[in-house]
Amino acid sequence: MPLPAAPAPGPGALRVAFDEDRLPDARHLATDHASGLGLTGEALENLALVTAELTTNSVLHGGGSGTLTVWAEDGRALCEVRDRGRLTDPPAGRRSVGRDRRGGRGLLLVNLVSDLVRVHTGPDGTTIRCHLGG
Repeated sequence: MPLPAAPAPGPGALRVAFDEDRLPDARHLATDHASGLGLTGEALENLALVTAELTTNSVLHGGGSGTLTVWAEDGRALCEVRDRGRLTDPPAGRRSVGRDRRGGRGLLLVNLVSDLVRVHTGPDGTTIRCHLGG
């Protein structure tokens, strides 16, 4: 049974469509917006890392493009990436990856540096929402 759709982002959200050519711009816009929301230091660095990992995964595994959204809610910055990919391994990102395996560590890293990660996947694609800096 698919998970319910993620609730809509809060007011003041920055939403950026991206593909391989627009990855750097989307990442810079996201961190600039989060900085304007008051995110600083390690939390801002973590948001930059999360944004890089999730958008790259969308390009490589989620249909080649996606939408990145950043906003503030209850004193935290939220980062959400939506794409057309389908996550078929629900515990992906919550268990270690063997040393001999190439790749596969991006979602694990996202889970390690985020306060909370929620994944919603269904026939139309996947949404990953991360809460940072609370």
